[in-house]
Amino acid sequence: MKTSRPIFCAACLLAAVPFANSASAADLVLQKVPPLSVEKTSAYPQNLARYHFGAAIEATPKRKPIGQLQLSTTAEDSNAAEAALLCDDPTVGYALPSGTTTLLVSLSKIENIGSISLLNKGAKGDVTVSCANAKLPATSPQWQTLLQQELSSDALRVNVGSREAKYVRLTFNISEPGRIAGLGVYANPQVSDFTTPRAQQWAVQEKSDSFALISYNLNDIHAKARALYVSSGSNPADANNLIDGEAATTYDFAAADGSPTTVIDMGKTSTVRRLSAVYAPRAGNLQFYVLQSLPGAPAAESGMQITPDSVALDDATLASLKPVGAVSDDGSNGCASVDFPAISGRYVMVRWTPSAQQDAAFSLAEVSAFGKAGQGETLLAANNGLLFGQVNGQSSDGKTMLDGKTMLDGKTMMDGKTMLEAKDMPAEPAAPPTLPQPPPFTFIPVIVPISP
Repeated sequence: MKTSRPIFCAACLLAAVPFANSASAADLVLQKVPPLSVEKTSAYPQNLARYHFGAAIEATPKRKPIGQLQLSTTAEDSNAAEAALLCDDPTVGYALPSGTTTLLVSLSKIENIGSISLLNKGAKGDVTVSCANAKLPATSPQWQTLLQQELSSDALRVNVGSREAKYVRLTFNISEPGRIAGLGVYANPQVSDFTTPRAQQWAVQEKSDSFALISYNLNDIHAKARALYVSSGSNPADANNLIDGEAATTYDFAAADGSPTTVIDMGKTSTVRRLSAVYAPRAGNLQFYVLQSLPGAPAAESGMQITPDSVALDDATLASLKPVGAVSDDGSNGCASVDFPAISGRYVMVRWTPSAQQDAAFSLAEVSAFGKAGQGETLLAANNGLLFGQVNGQSSDGKTMLDGKTMLDGKTMMDGKTMLEAKDMPAEPAAPPTLPQPPPFTFIPVIVPISP
């Protein structure tokens, strides 16, 4: 069962502890997360409110061009661009001013909507969520109201049953300004979301480097990523909550865990240049790692790495791991992100070190990874690009690309994977010899005798 609880709370509930990180004072023991089963897939609906699924968003009143996003390593960004709400990074939010603000999310097609969620920090007031199959006037009575309630202090997550809709409208009446993030409009879950991933459509082109950077999450459970190890927790199978694209759900480590740690397998080696996390606010330090291989795990004779049921990391091993970045929290933020030079790896590790011994469990909601700007899926935003050497939507060299306007000059040919020069192709066979011309046609009449 998924855990849903506020993210921006000052303290969290205690978690039941069947195992804790206590093999020795010097070792960090990681326990393997059970594989995701078919029965569990129903707990992870897919967020349709994303640019890479063809969604779009409009804000009333309009305040900034859609692409002007600000990246921040804390929760205190002041984005006024609604584009932030359809990107995959829940640490990049949207500022809600006092008064009435309407956000209209349009999906690529009519969908069966099952739930809606968002994170809230500081905004006070109420929200009304409505839906429709057509783009109706604001005053039309045909809008179906899904919910109307006060904004919770931290997170809003509401099941709406099964509602058909192409347009979802959120109307905020705000008495005290604040910030929202992690908007989710979730389809009713289907096994096909895992076996046959949805096609990416990209309704708009990227308007800035920031947009390109945070518009597609490599740590997505629907894109073959999996939570691989955790240092503690009552139910390790729930660790996939960390990569489900829903920041209103969490994974709770054991209260006795002195260094809550998780390792996530992105499913393939990827180029990463930004990592982010959302968690319950605590005073401490969050370290981010990108790893080529699992530390402490053996390799098979074939070269493939073995993932044992548990991995123990001693002080020397931990010291040899170099984080790509770290963020200190004084207990007021609840989210962190780091940008760094592009690095290649398959595994993401996040480790929390509290500032002081605490009895409350550490709750981690979401861990996101983003690739090199201008590489991978973001290149397809204009729907006029062509990548060579493409593997699972990502260029193998990160360089070769046609912009949809470049014409081949007749000296090059394409076999679907590489560019081959015409001289490397076998020569065409010589033309067959010419047949002789047929003789001219002559008509000779035949006279048939007339019978008597």
